Amino acid sequence: MAAVEGFVEVRAGRAIGWIASELAELGLDPFWGPIEPLPLAKGRGGVGRLVVAGRELVVRPYRRGGALGSLLKDRYTGPSRAKNELEVLARLRAEGVPVVVPVAAVAQKHHAFWRLRLCTELLAEALPLPAFLAAHPELRRYTAEAVGIVVHLAFAAGLRHADLHLDNVLCAVRGDRVRAVLVDLDRATLKKPLLAADTEVMLARMLRYTARHRSKLAAVPSRSESMRFLRALGLEREARHAAWQRIVARVVRAVGRGKWPGRSKR
Repeated sequence: MAAVEGFVEVRAGRAIGWIASELAELGLDPFWGPIEPLPLAKGRGGVGRLVVAGRELVVRPYRRGGALGSLLKDRYTGPSRAKNELEVLARLRAEGVPVVVPVAAVAQKHHAFWRLRLCTELLAEALPLPAFLAAHPELRRYTAEAVGIVVHLAFAAGLRHADLHLDNVLCAVRGDRVRAVLVDLDRATLKKPLLAADTEVMLARMLRYTARHRSKLAAVPSRSESMRFLRALGLEREARHAAWQRIVARVVRAVGRGKWPGRSKR
């Protein structure tokens, strides 16, 4: 498999990993240590915290969802899924897109299947977007702008993500500013250029996630905050209102008008 710039491929028996060059001499074992629960962290596989060489890491074990989830659980046919996500994160960072800092992608083979982990640097005091909105209502307008800028940069870099949603964004207070970064880019790819239709499909996916999970989310953006997000995305007034109408129409068709929330949860 091709190397990822800034990372070293390490092999040991039936295991393989791609580790940040400054930590490669540690080998694979430290990245398979027991993980501590991480409050509010999202992730199907049980996201946790791990300290390696004094660095606090967030570890996401890969676990299948959908129809195969109950059958295959955390078993994969190869290690490429973790390596691909690591590469996407590294390439986005190289283009100046704020994403969590990738540290390692590791895989162990058990019989015919592989178990995978992705390790990223812990972003201190960061919360998933819905939890951040609930915890910092005074910063909601600034949060909408920060998230819009991050997504704008990601789209400019060619990000294509079939499962982009609110919990893919972590936010943290930094002085009088809000820092937003993207996280959990499993199965995402990078391919330029993105057409307007491509971006609207992903934005509709974000809104559909909000509509379907609204009752479980700590807070969701209001309509005015969504408009501020679209402005930060680079859309002028008329264009963003037209885009909003198209996105809403797409979501209504997907979830049904009866499930469309009349007002945003705050």
